[in-house]
Amino acid sequence: MTQDERRAVLEATSHHIAIGLDYLPAVARRLHQRRDIGAEFDFLTWFEFAPADGDKFENLVGRLRETEERSFVIREVDLRLER
Repeated sequence: MTQDERRAVLEATSHHIAIGLDYLPAVARRLHQRRDIGAEFDFLTWFEFAPADGDKFENLVGRLRETEERSFVIREVDLRLER
């Protein structure tokens, strides 16, 4: 898929950015994308939230998993770290 096609799915079809904005400032998110790292993962999404906002995070992730973009995910790894 070309970069423009990927962006169209991300923004126009899945509304990925708009969904994320619904949860600010409780859940902060950064998306890192690289297609040339030589690994099976081409992007990493980093979320940060306070323990009290865990329910908001779970809701956000649930909504993101219902988007068209999710149909392109082959493998997901969910790591949770706590300070």
